[in-house]
Amino acid sequence: MKILHTSDWHIGQRLHGNDRDEEHRLFFDWLIRQINTEQVDALLIAGDVFDVGFPSNSALKLYYTFLTSLIGTSCRQVVIIGGNHDYISTLEAPAKVLEALNIKVIGGARENLEEELITLKSTDDVPEVVIAAVPFLRDKDIRLVNMGESYEDRVEAVNQGIVNHYQQVADLAAKNHLPIIAMGHLYVQGAALSESEREIHIGNLAGLDVRSFPNLFDYVALGHIHRPQKLDLDGRVRYCGSPLPLSFSECQDQKQIIVLDVNDSGISAINPIAIPGFRRLISFKGNFPDVEMKMKGYVTSSQLNDWAEVTIEEPEMNPALRTQFEELVERMNTMDNGWRIIKPSLRFENQNNLGFEQEETASLADMAVTDVFDRLLETRQVNNREELAQTFAELMDHVQHQTEND
Repeated sequence: MKILHTSDWHIGQRLHGNDRDEEHRLFFDWLIRQINTEQVDALLIAGDVFDVGFPSNSALKLYYTFLTSLIGTSCRQVVIIGGNHDYISTLEAPAKVLEALNIKVIGGARENLEEELITLKSTDDVPEVVIAAVPFLRDKDIRLVNMGESYEDRVEAVNQGIVNHYQQVADLAAKNHLPIIAMGHLYVQGAALSESEREIHIGNLAGLDVRSFPNLFDYVALGHIHRPQKLDLDGRVRYCGSPLPLSFSECQDQKQIIVLDVNDSGISAINPIAIPGFRRLISFKGNFPDVEMKMKGYVTSSQLNDWAEVTIEEPEMNPALRTQFEELVERMNTMDNGWRIIKPSLRFENQNNLGFEQEETASLADMAVTDVFDRLLETRQVNNREELAQTFAELMDHVQHQTEND
């Protein structure tokens, strides 16, 4: 059996006000071709299907169009788990309909853990693999809240709750005497982060030790971290990463999907497949003359227009240079050169000495609520920032899911 591991699609994401719909459409077309080429039997999507809890109609259309396009391919079964960006109700609303297409959705943790176990079968209806489909675990799923407990105690309690959840699921799955693949959406210690991950869960801040996953698992298919990476020596615990670069910090990442070959003995092969870049995210940094020269010399070869961040750094405050910079950005963006500046920034190193704040490049629309709160704490030079930020994140998580359930 061949199983494909992907995650963190973030359908509906907007990068500095620009939608990614065309990129997602091209990725889904490419993914269907890979499924047919590799003769994939099952597809695992490890959370963060959407970028926001209540996605737009265009995002939903992309999602359902892809799922229905699997009809007639080699892929007979799909397992989808919820991530921290996904609302359980959004993912699970069509669950009964999707089951008719052999698409199983586990948006949130189940009280009966047997419901998180999904058996993949051969074309002859013979059980071949058990999937432990563990979604993003929130505090309410795994622990009782104790008033007055310290930050460290909360972190330890959440991590232990996650460990216990996986152990219980593993013990139940082992009764089937089949290879076991676990899915998860969480942060594991040592994983390399980018700027685009939003940390909502207290346990994600501390991170789970990779050795905490039960040895009963033949492979752990993770989502949440956008850079593809192995977390153990043989690569059986890994993040496949997001299919698109979700921030300029990921512009050098080679995005990928993972195809697993599974037999009676477990995982016989793990094959990463590189995802083509449908548009590049590019970065130009330096002083004004250097950046202008680099931009004029840049030639794109992407299918879609590339997007650029431009950061010009000058030592001395110069109001005239600000006007020149604005004119440069406008001139470059009106040229038919195959790329466009979406994140411009001009900084003067001596601004703070003159009583000015450095110019901020992020618009409010591009920032998560928790990012705004973090900046407030930094600006006000508040003590115990880490604990306050985490308390705020927990409150936001509670409010979001209370809103979801109303």
